[in-house]
Amino acid sequence: MSRINLLDPLLSSRIAAGEVIERPQSVLRELLDNALDAGADEIRVSIDGGGIDCLSVADNGSGIAREDLRLLGTRHATSKLHTLDDLYDIRTLGFRGEALYSIGAVSKLTVSTRSQETGEGSTLVIDNGKRSKITSSSPDKGTVVTAENLFGEIPARRAFLKRAASEAALCRQLLVSKALAFPSQRFLFTSDGAIRLDWPKCSSLKERVMFLYRAEGIADGDVEELRTEGEDFSITIVAGNSAVKRSDRKEIRVYVNNRPVEEYSIVQAVTYGYGELLPGGSFPYAAVFIQDNPELVDFNIHPAKREVKIRNKAEIHHAITTLLQNGIKRRIPEITPVQREFFLENTKTSDIPFTPEKKSFTYTPPRSMGEGKVTERIRSEYREKDSAWLEKAKALQKERDERRNTPVAVHTAEDEKKDEIRYIGQVFSLFLIAERGDELYLIDQHAAHERILYDELLSQRTVQNLLIPVKLELDRDGCEFLRKHSETYTKLGIMISETDDGGWEITALPASCRPIESEIVDFIKSSRLDEKELESKLFAVIACRAAIKAGDEIDRWSAEALIRKVFELEDPACPHGRTFLVRLKEKDLRLMVGRTE
Repeated sequence: MSRINLLDPLLSSRIAAGEVIERPQSVLRELLDNALDAGADEIRVSIDGGGIDCLSVADNGSGIAREDLRLLGTRHATSKLHTLDDLYDIRTLGFRGEALYSIGAVSKLTVSTRSQETGEGSTLVIDNGKRSKITSSSPDKGTVVTAENLFGEIPARRAFLKRAASEAALCRQLLVSKALAFPSQRFLFTSDGAIRLDWPKCSSLKERVMFLYRAEGIADGDVEELRTEGEDFSITIVAGNSAVKRSDRKEIRVYVNNRPVEEYSIVQAVTYGYGELLPGGSFPYAAVFIQDNPELVDFNIHPAKREVKIRNKAEIHHAITTLLQNGIKRRIPEITPVQREFFLENTKTSDIPFTPEKKSFTYTPPRSMGEGKVTERIRSEYREKDSAWLEKAKALQKERDERRNTPVAVHTAEDEKKDEIRYIGQVFSLFLIAERGDELYLIDQHAAHERILYDELLSQRTVQNLLIPVKLELDRDGCEFLRKHSETYTKLGIMISETDDGGWEITALPASCRPIESEIVDFIKSSRLDEKELESKLFAVIACRAAIKAGDEIDRWSAEALIRKVFELEDPACPHGRTFLVRLKEKDLRLMVGRTE
């Protein structure tokens, strides 16, 4: 049986360092926190070998006094806390006094600083836990902290690091995440001697966040900056509109008192706020900056301070949802500036001259393709194969011209004197085409009809009693949920009652629900939602089942009636959040076929 003994101080320091320092990214996180706490407005980060060989952070902050440098790098030495009460009113990014101690235990740490208060310069070196004497060399201003040969004396830890390029990418991601919350600071990132990021000072959070969003092709006009305040908190959200979406939650960023944190309830509040603006499976671009009373938050629950406890979380959750619901608007899709530029570049000249009086294309291949069989094969592909095609095309065009010359009295609800809407026709048994002024509209007939039915269901609640009640087989959780929320279903026109034997049955339904009783039963069995969500989800299911389907042929009069209602809608999206209306301007269509004048 082994005996209990005290660990060697160097061994215990390296064990403790493992809780804080995992890789170069961890080192950078701690050094950036210290630089920002020092009041720096310019921070320069330089790494070599992915930060494994060398990682340096230089700032122009307040610096460190020589007498304080003697304690720097010892365990739990910090200038951020002085009393127990300070732990419950944290206003700095660093506060535990573990970072420099941990970094110095697993690398060669050099701290060179000039105190703004005394003007005195000093340098301290801690090489894998071994401290050297303080010398007088220093930068002209601020502090430069350098960590070299990370985990050089712990090969087992170093073996788990990724290749240098991957570690460098993680460092850059960390810098971007930190920089978003500090628009008034300049951040410069250099990797192996090459500048990889240079973000100047900005005047607003939106301006800073747009450095990130523009790199992903997002235009300034598609992003809103929203603000609100509560009793103990303020919130700023920089978020994209309905045209900006992605397939994961990675770009829903949450900051609490300038710290990037992982807080699922806040991410959930953002998705609730967008609601039906985005289709199912899509998520927004949104950066949420929360400034909360320090007494109401606790970051002292994770070594890397990535998690937080928020005492007024419910109020903040509601404020975020409401702010987004009122502030984010839907945008009708149209050709983007990037697409427009593409068409301009690709329609300046044409490689395929077309002669109208002939019945085939005359195609001249590039010289690199050669002549002979290649040329003959291409020409044969474009050769006319049906001698009657022209007459058929003329007849079809004449029929379309007659339709186009017959105006349809469809007007918007806002102003009946606006340009008239012309219904052109249906294509692919799915899209309805309409023209208004210099704009062409493509309308998804199923999604449009689904939205109209959904709105009608919300406004009309005709209830029909069932001659034979529909039985519900529910588990224990389902029964408990219905006992608490059966009145919610009653408000929606669905009468649900508990039988004497403990079962449940549906005794009445909205008239429009009769054809889809089975879907209603499945919905009730599987749904555990609040009143508002129950209403929207349930009626969305009903509307989806009853709407015109993709592939259904639709007559002219039904199409015109549907278009009339579509142009009366304020929000052209189906109940699931999918936009069903696409707008093309005449000038963009001309551009697409090379008519640039």
